[in-house]
Parts: sequence; structure tokens; C-alpha cells
Amino acid sequence: MNREEFRTTLSLAVSGNIDALADLTELYMPLINKYSYVNGKLDEDLRQNILLELVRSISRFEIKLLSEGNISRYE
Repeated sequence: MNREEFRTTLSLAVSGNIDALADLTELYMPLINKYSYVNGKLDEDLRQNILLELVRSISRFEIKLLSEGNISRYE
């Protein structure tokens, strides 16, 4: 996914598009899985909590753009 595709997908997810949220989840699943390990074992409950927090939080993201149209930060 290039920068423009990511920007579009993120904007759609923030506005409530379920398919875009699924795309972001798929993109970040390796990182989510990495942080879902406790004592060397995958903790399914932890992974589920991370995913739930992503779903709950995405609508509160605020996308700020630089003058060139690049995303500068997410809150």
C-alpha cells in the first residue's frame, strides 16, 4: 500500500467504512500479533483487546495535513 492509498484508506476508516477498517487491520496484523505475545505465547485475549481498541479508537483519529497534503500526525 503506497502513501496515497494509506491516506485514503485511513480517511475512509475514520469515517466509518468497515472495508477500510478491515484493510488497516490486515495491514497491521503482524504488528498486533507481535505485541500479543506474553511469556513467549500468543495471548488471544490480548490480541482481541488490541483489535477492539483499534475499532473503538479509529473514529477519534484526527488527521492533520501539511500544506503539501502529506499526513503529519494522527491523534
